[in-house]
Amino acid sequence: MLIIFMLEIIIHCTFKPQQKKILRKLGIKPKIRRYKIGFWANIRSQNIKHTLYNKNGFLLVFTIVSILSLAIVWFQFRLPSGYRHSLSGIAPFFTMSGGMALATLILSTLYTPYAYEKVSNRNVYILMPMYNEPIENVKNTFQSILNQTLLPAELVAVDDGSSLVDYSEIAKEYQEIFAEKGISFQFIKQKNSGKRAAQLNAYKHLEISDFHNEIILTIDSDTVFEEHAIEQGIIPFEDERVYSVAGVIVTRNVTDNLLTVITDLLVIGHMVLIERSMNSMFGSVAVNSGPIAFYRAEVLYLAQKLGYENETFGRVRVEFSDDSFLTMAAMLLGRTVAQMTAVSYTDLPNKLSHHVRQHLRWNRGSFIRGFWRLALFPVNSFVFFRQAFGWAMFAAMNVIKYQLIYWVFFVMTDFPLILVAPLAFSAVYSLAYLSIPRNDLANRDKWIVFLAFPFTVLWAIFVLSPVRIWGYITHKNTGWGTRDKIEL
Repeated sequence: MLIIFMLEIIIHCTFKPQQKKILRKLGIKPKIRRYKIGFWANIRSQNIKHTLYNKNGFLLVFTIVSILSLAIVWFQFRLPSGYRHSLSGIAPFFTMSGGMALATLILSTLYTPYAYEKVSNRNVYILMPMYNEPIENVKNTFQSILNQTLLPAELVAVDDGSSLVDYSEIAKEYQEIFAEKGISFQFIKQKNSGKRAAQLNAYKHLEISDFHNEIILTIDSDTVFEEHAIEQGIIPFEDERVYSVAGVIVTRNVTDNLLTVITDLLVIGHMVLIERSMNSMFGSVAVNSGPIAFYRAEVLYLAQKLGYENETFGRVRVEFSDDSFLTMAAMLLGRTVAQMTAVSYTDLPNKLSHHVRQHLRWNRGSFIRGFWRLALFPVNSFVFFRQAFGWAMFAAMNVIKYQLIYWVFFVMTDFPLILVAPLAFSAVYSLAYLSIPRNDLANRDKWIVFLAFPFTVLWAIFVLSPVRIWGYITHKNTGWGTRDKIEL
């Protein structure tokens, strides 16, 4: 771990010097985040009730009791179990990882969405790249925008050189429909240049008068919004320190098969509702969800200055990881938070090959973006700490994991209870899924998804962890991958 920390300090001192000069020239100095409590404090100070986000009191108490019970069992039995099975040498790593997981759980329970009695009127501009997306999906996206309780000022849709679909007819049809609702609509065609180029092309066609107070909403071409999504997504910008807001994506095709159930529970239940909630309390959400992400317009301006359209890593051009780049630009300006009441639906892969490719892309992007965060943020900042400690712990826990697998199958004569701890943690993490504000699943169905938590542990250990390692190793494969057929 010490070697990894030393490498991270070297990255901080030597990586991306040109971008550091740009930040100094613009007078931008990343700020150290302070923890900001939510839930009870917010309700008491403002006396506001969240009509779209009601934390079930029983579930909250049950979660806290489960966390405390897990902590007691964890710290009481780790040393005896470790000693009995000659695992005492790695007990500190168990303690550290368990402590981090418990802290994340506790902090996430204090999260609450932003709420104010009065919310300023803001122009919202939607940027929507399209590439070989089925017409029906695009139509559903348009319709969900029209059904919003707060309508955007403008929608700019960019066809990124689609070869399988022609959007001209649907664009012409909805030009009139949007106009009737008072929404300006632009449809632009460009040669295939990638999602980033499409977003910036749309951005350049906007007439923005107030870059601080007007909002950019980036979406995917298959995004379908809950009716309050835009209205809820702009609320956090009442806090002048907030520069980006991550909405929540929920899996529209969760019932397809066991893979989509596992993915939904891992991505939504664990990554979004637990980890993102905790990071939001520090104003340091690392990556927004592509289908629904809000930014102050000045974030796009800074991203351009930092080389968003032509990002390179080494000598290789980076085409994916656009969401993490924009979120990082927002973090350089101020706080990046989550708003769990801004909900959209999207499809996640229901085939193993596509699922693996998606996670490879995510992990390659995460690896590359980690260098940027280590380089551009202060060593004493939460952003730097989370990135540095996360890499170190991932390396250490992988070594320990393979040691444990060897000991369990070839050394131990009985099974130590400490090895079921990941199941217990997964169960408590998965409780958050039951509180997600989605209208397409009954409570019974949410419980069915929750009961998949044992599979998420096995999937994370034996599939996603090796995929993450391979993604890091092959990080120079930075192409998005052009679709020659329509897939999710």
